[in-house]
Order: sequence, then C-alpha cells, then structure tokens
Amino acid sequence: MKNQTAKSLKDKAIELLRAGKLPQALKKAQLGIKKYPGDCDFQAMAGFILTEMKQYKRSIPHFVEASRMKPDDPQFAENLANALMQTGQIERALAYAEQKFEKFPNNKELARVIEEISLKGSNWRSIIDYASQKLMHDPNNADLLINRARAFAKIGFEDENARDVARAFELAPENPAVAFAKALVLHQGGDKDGSDALLNGILVEDPSHKNALLQLSTIVDKSKASELLNKVEAAMDANDEDLQELQFAKAHLMSKVEGLDAALPYFAKANATQHGTNPYHFAAEEKKLAAITALFPDREHLVSSDMAETPTPIFVIGQPRSGTTLMEMMLSAAPNITGCGELTLAADLSVDFQDGECNFDSDAARHFAQEFRNLMPPIPANTIAFVDKMPHNFQRVGFILSAFPNAKVVNMLRDPRDVGLSKWIRRFPAGGMNYASNLKSIAHSANLYRRYMAHWDAVFTDRILTVPYEKLVADPESYSKEIAAFCEIKWHSLMVRPEDNTKQVRTASVDQVRSKISTKSIGGWRNVVEHIQPMLDGLDPQLWPEYDID
Repeated sequence: MKNQTAKSLKDKAIELLRAGKLPQALKKAQLGIKKYPGDCDFQAMAGFILTEMKQYKRSIPHFVEASRMKPDDPQFAENLANALMQTGQIERALAYAEQKFEKFPNNKELARVIEEISLKGSNWRSIIDYASQKLMHDPNNADLLINRARAFAKIGFEDENARDVARAFELAPENPAVAFAKALVLHQGGDKDGSDALLNGILVEDPSHKNALLQLSTIVDKSKASELLNKVEAAMDANDEDLQELQFAKAHLMSKVEGLDAALPYFAKANATQHGTNPYHFAAEEKKLAAITALFPDREHLVSSDMAETPTPIFVIGQPRSGTTLMEMMLSAAPNITGCGELTLAADLSVDFQDGECNFDSDAARHFAQEFRNLMPPIPANTIAFVDKMPHNFQRVGFILSAFPNAKVVNMLRDPRDVGLSKWIRRFPAGGMNYASNLKSIAHSANLYRRYMAHWDAVFTDRILTVPYEKLVADPESYSKEIAAFCEIKWHSLMVRPEDNTKQVRTASVDQVRSKISTKSIGGWRNVVEHIQPMLDGLDPQLWPEYDID
C-alpha cells in the first residue's frame, strides 16, 4: 500500500511536469521527499524540475542526495554534473563528470558535459584561475598543479603546462596522474625513451591503466608490440565495459604486429564504441556552415578592424591530419617565428556571432583582435610572426581576416582519402573531432571543409594560400620558399628540416614530424579500400577536382 501511494505521487508529479505546471510538480516531489525519505526518485525529480525552472543551484543538493542514495545510477550522475556546469562550477563539474565517466564509460550525457566544458577556452581559464587561487595557499599541491597544467595545455600555454607538470613531478613522482602527465610532456618534446620508461613504471603498479596502455601502443616499436598486446588483452579481460582506450590500443598494436589490413576491423570496433558515446550531427554542422558564411556573403559586405599590428598572425588551417602540424613546424623553425600550437581563441571569440546572437561589425572585429592578442600565450619579444595551427579555423576565416587585416592564412590541402584513413586509425577524444569515429561522418566533414574553403576563396581571394600537401612533401624547398614569400617572412634552410625543431608537439602528428619530410604516407588508402568504402562513397567528387575521386 505504501509503495502504491509513492507511485501515485510520482505519477502525479510527472503529469504536472508534462503539463508545464512546474511549481505544482515541485510541490509533489517535495512532499514525496518528506513522506518517503528513502526513495531517491523524489530527490531526482525535485532536482530535475528545478533545472527545468532554471534554478540550477537549488537542484544540486537534490542530485547529490539522489546520487548518494543510488551510486550505480548514471542518470543521477549526469544530472549533477550538468547542474554543476550550469552554475559555473566548472572545476567541480569536470572533475565529477570525469570521475563518473570512469565508472560509466559509455554514458552519452556525461560525455556531453565533458565535451561542452572542453570546447570552451573560457572554461579552462576558469579552472586555471581556481587552481591558481588555491595554489597561493597550498603551493605544493601536486593535484592542483596537474589540473592547472592540463588547463594550460588546452588553451595553448605550453611553457606554463610544462612548468606545472615538472613541479608536480618533483613533488609526487609516484602519483600515476602526475607520472602520466610527465610522460606526455616528454613524448611531446621528442623524448620517447623517457616517456616509455615512465609509462611502463605506471603499469608496474597498475597493469590495467588504460591511458598508459594506449599511449604506449602509439610509441612502442614492432619488436615490443606483441608483449604489450598481451598486457592490453589482459586489461580488457579484467574490465566489464568495452573501453575505447583499450580497444584503440589493441588496434594500434595489431597494426604493428600483423599490419594495417588486419588491424582495421579492430579500429572499426573502437571507433563504433567512441561514436556511440559522442555522435556527429550532420544537420547541426550544415546549419553552422550556413550561419557563418551568411555573415560574410561577398567582398562588398566585409568589415575590418583596421588593426594591422605586429607580430603578424599566421593561421594554418585545413582538415586535421592534412599537414597542419608539419606546416607549423616548418614555419616556426625560421628565426623569430613563434609556433603557438592549436589555440581555441578564434572559436571562443566567434561563437556568439555564429549563433546569431550578436552582429559582427567593425567594432566587433576590433574587439576580436584585441581579445585574441590579450588572451594568447606569451611569446618572445623578438617575435615577428606567430603561428596558430588550429585546423578547424577553416570555419572561422571570415572572422580572422576581418579582425586581422595583415593576417596570413595557409590552407593545407590533402587527398581526403588519405586524411580520412589517418583519422580513422587514431583516437581523437576531443569533442570537436566527433566526426573522426564514423566513416560517413568523416566524408561529410571533409566535404564541409571544402565548401567552407570555396566560400572563403571567393570572398577573400589572394589573402589565402592553398598548399597541396602532396606537392609540399615532394619538393619542400620550393614550396617553403613560396610560403615564406606569401607570409612575408625570410626563408631559412631550417624550414625544410622540421625534424630539428625542438618545439613541443601536442597533436597526433607528434612522431611523424620528428622524422624527415617524406612522401611515404601518400596513397595509403588504396591498400585498404574494402575497409573504408562508406567514407569513399560519401566524398563528393565535384568538391575535389584535384584528386581522381569517383
């Protein structure tokens, strides 16, 4: 009888909620909390109703209590993570969501919260501010240092990231999170042996450490791949969930042991798991393309900040895996050219305009330029030009060239079939790369890139230099001289030896750019056609006249 009464009260609250009678629904849920204090559903209902009323702060205690009462229910964790994010508690929201995502690795809503936080540079700056305030009173807190280091890395502050990681490692070298962060920094700086040693040390203490296994799978040589594969399979057997990291690790190692053709079914499985958690939305991306290009319809309607300040901005754009990292390393090898990695600033500063919330006029362009320079990482005083190589800035060329009249845009063009295969056989956990885990989505995003660039080329004509990757790697000296002339910088012989550049690399190209420029990756897609057919079928031949696509 008691259970029936509780059910009736829940049904009434849900009925009122569906009818839009939120205050009345809340009263029913609150009554349920009083009458049935052991029933977590009433706590969750009260929290949900309050979020519908935009009273996120009031909803948090209810979600905390519901999650405490029923810790194995992922929905309660989702609700709490979202409420924390909505109230601006970014540090708590991210830490909580990631903690729960470890327990519920295939939960879409937790993945969405993590993605939403990760896509905004302002969120990472909030975490930096929070950690910095705490560190003033607790300067030897390794956990705070690692959290700040991670946030610094997300917004392109590489020196600050390396500094915090180094200090945290001095304080707590036995901490797995700290050791893993140090291993990444070593790898990014070109020290694969040092990184390998730290990662193996982590596995001694925790043989199932998924991130250490994944990272090792990308750097281990063929002679050690079989041994590591056994460890990955043992970790998979020890886990109840299908973990993306372990699946990708197995695929990488299978590629080294038995070849890419044998490994591709494993990459397909790994990508399917990842895409199920963080799917790509075709319609949303089409809508974004239409909204952004409508702001810059033709040359006659362009605005300008009239702020041609120095150092000169050089933006390297293109599809991820099209050679953008190689181009940054070539440019930043020249004297007084500073590579800034992949900055999120253009995305952060344009989001309100692309959503149609604000008008992008000359004043807005000036604000964009000023804020960009204010928020970018510190660069050496003798810098004459800096490089931002965020590939997805191909979506934001209109904002960039309006804000920076003296900016140079270098567009890396590469065969989309090679690009697509390269994406397919790597794990891209970043939210903005959610298309990389589905073959049809890879094709759609590639076509969108070409449509964006067709529009920008028509509007901005000679302000964009398109560099064919295949021609660049075949004749790096001639093309690097052409690029230097376009960017109005002095050509240097170091530009054809990017492998000598000691700059940290934080992209999937970290190992490739440590080797001499080569043509060996061209045309690799031809050997695995049967595994990538949905991508090949999705490419629009008319958008790729440079390549024989049929």
